[in-house]
Order: sequence, then structure tokens, then C-alpha cells
Amino acid sequence: MTELRRAVGLRTVVSTGAGMALATVTYVSFIELASYLAGNSSWIAILTAGIMAVLAGSCFAELNSMYPTAAGIKLFIEKAFGEKAAIIIAGVYVLGQLSIVGAEIFILSQGITQGFPAINPLVFAAFFILILFYLNLRGIKFAGATQDIMGYVMFTGLIIVSLYGFYRIDFQFSNPFEIGTLDGFIQAVAIGISCFIAFEWVITMSEEVTDVKIIPKGMMLALGLLAITYAVFSMAMTSVLSKEELGWVLKPEGLPIPHILYGKKLLGNFGLYFMIGMALFASLTSINAGLMTSSRFLYAMARDWSLPKFMAKLHPVYATPWVAMVVVTLYCVAVTAFGFITRYILCMILIIAAAECMIYIVIALCVIRLRRKEPDRERSFRIKGGIAGPILVILIYGVVGGFILFGPVKPQDVIDQKIALFFILGLLFLATFYVFALLPGMREKYRKQAEARSPRRRRK
Repeated sequence: MTELRRAVGLRTVVSTGAGMALATVTYVSFIELASYLAGNSSWIAILTAGIMAVLAGSCFAELNSMYPTAAGIKLFIEKAFGEKAAIIIAGVYVLGQLSIVGAEIFILSQGITQGFPAINPLVFAAFFILILFYLNLRGIKFAGATQDIMGYVMFTGLIIVSLYGFYRIDFQFSNPFEIGTLDGFIQAVAIGISCFIAFEWVITMSEEVTDVKIIPKGMMLALGLLAITYAVFSMAMTSVLSKEELGWVLKPEGLPIPHILYGKKLLGNFGLYFMIGMALFASLTSINAGLMTSSRFLYAMARDWSLPKFMAKLHPVYATPWVAMVVVTLYCVAVTAFGFITRYILCMILIIAAAECMIYIVIALCVIRLRRKEPDRERSFRIKGGIAGPILVILIYGVVGGFILFGPVKPQDVIDQKIALFFILGLLFLATFYVFALLPGMREKYRKQAEARSPRRRRK
């Protein structure tokens, strides 16, 4: 059977770990979380969410050092709590995370329209998705090189435009340390979690890296770059744009394009087109990373008969999971259609954040469980301090996750919160139905096919 090829280094691990987070939807998250704070202190909420992500990332790093596989997330849960729980939780998690694509393409389309009103923005979206699909089909080197270029251009561009914004306001900030109420700050941090979406998906590349030990290193470097870049850029946007402009972005009649407003206010038409270019890079980076990592996850699950076997097919020339890529792309199209039809973008951000909290809690529980269940198994990375770290992750993300789906929100955000809650519950129902009603029959069918193909032993 054809296998995935080991061709990925640290540079690509970092750019892929940061990939899905480097999305234009995070710019809307900045404005949304800032609206829950009393002063211009969005950077505090983002850095807090970043520190929390490092704690969660440590749990992923330890488990990945035990089981370095493309199906890692599912395997971690399976080893700790059984296969049925693993498939259900992994299904909700992956499908919830891919909600970012719907929000991303919608926001991208609104930004492109500002500079190219005569061209249907869906044409751009379709064109770039096809290009990314082709690059991923050609192999991890092509897709990884593309990810490197786009990812590091994004980091550099955001830092430069942020520093220029600071210069334009003469480094004068309004109440940068005032966070307001505790409820508001927790909700801001909860939204900030979506700014670090899917950094842990880089572990799905464990079968394609040149050395498995670079996975935790790349993961932490990606989180550090994201936290610093986003803290700086959020401060710049919320300082340069007025309260009226920021408020308009969040209104139902407004457009989710704070980055476009920021660029135009700083540099006029040049800034407008510069930020449109940055938005294109952001969307391409995010979608490319999502396609790379999620397709490999589906491939690995299908290889283990947890999903239909046809998803485990690899391209005969490029050794890439092309069928899984098609499945992911079709799901992303459906989510995108939901975004364009309903325009409920915040609900997708909440779905992402809720799915993140869920998986972080589960993975922390897996660390605790496997410390007791498999104490002697080799771990090239081990969280210091015993189980104190995982317990802290469970407590923190338990509180934050509760706030995301049930906490107090602004009146205009109530519908988005309810949609997010029912979407997560719907995914949970569908995954449970699949595991208990469909999976056993599918497994039995594959088992019989395997027995029929295996040579029968001759009777003596």
C-alpha cells in the first residue's frame, strides 16, 4: 500500500501550525472581543488566549510523542477512552473547525468587492480553491512550499502595517490596560480562542515530517508568532479606527471588513488594495492549511476503517489523499453556502471556539488517563509538573467553553450563540448516530471482504 512521504521540515510545520489561524475571520474576532472590553485592551485578551493555547498545546505534544500518526487526535482519545468516544468527539471537532471556511470565504468576498465591484467575488473564491486543491494534489512539498510563502508573508505584512499604524497615531493608546468587568473579559478571551484555531492540526503531518520531534517545537513557535502578531495588529486596528467605525463592522447592516477599513484609513486607495491582497493571502493560507491537515486526518481514519475505505485512496503518482481532499472541499462548499445565505458569521466563530474548548478538555483528560494507563510508554515530550498542567487546561477551558455557548452576550449576538449551540449539538447527534447505527455494519462488510481476499489455509 502506498504511504505518505516524509518531506516536511520545521519551517513548514510552523507555517502550517499557524495556517488556519492566519485567516481574515480573526480580524472580525479582534473587533468582536474588543467590544466586550472597557478600554483598548484587546491585546490582553489575545495574549491570555495564547497562553492558554500553549498549555493545551503541551498536552497535544506529549500525546503526539507517544503516538505520532496522522490520526493522532482520534488515536489519543481511543487509547484513553475507547474507539466509539474517539470517533464521535473527533467527528464533532473536525467538522466544527472547518466552519472557518464558510466565514473566511464570505469575509473575503466582501473585501474583494470593495476593490473590484464589477467582478463576482465567488469567481475569486472558486479559482483559488481549485488552485489550492491542485497544489495539495501534487504533494506535501508543493502545498508546504505554498504554505511557507503565504504564511511568512502574512506575518511580515501584519507586523509592518501594525507598526505603521502605531506611528500614525503617535503611539498614543486609549486605556490599554482597562479590561472592564470579569464577565466581559472572559467572553473576550473566549472569542480570542478562535484566533488560534487549529494550531494543533499540524500533528496530522506526523507521518510526513522528517523528524517527529519537530512537531512540538513547531507548534509552540507558531503559537508565539500568532500571539505577538495578533496582539500588535489588534491594538493597531482598534486604535486607528474610531468607535463608530468599529461599531459599524458589528452591526447587521455593516460589513465584516475591519482590515479593509484600517488599510484605507492609513494609506488611502493603496492601503485598500494592500489589505485586499493581505486578505487574499490570509484566506489562501487558512484554506490551504485546512485542506492539508483535515484531508490527512480523514485519510488516516478511513485507513483504520473508521470512515468509508474509499477515503483512504492515495494518488498513484503523488501519494496524496485525493479522495479525502474532495470530501473536505465539498463540506467546505456547504458551509460556505450557509455563510452566504444567512450572513451569521459570528456563529461560525463561536462554533470554532466551542469545538476548540471541547477538544482541549478531552485531550487534557487523555494525558491524565494515559499517565496512569501507560506510565512506561516512551514520551519524547513530557509536560512538567505532573498532572497540574492538564487539570488547569480542563478548568480554564471548561469555564470559557461554558461562556461561549451559555454565557451573557450582547443582544445582537444571541441568535449567533443559539445557532452555534444547536450546530454543535447537531454534529454530536450525527456523529453518535454514525458510530452506533452505521459503523458496525460497515466494519463487518470490510471484515468479510478482507477474509474473502485472504488465502485460505489448506487443510491437512
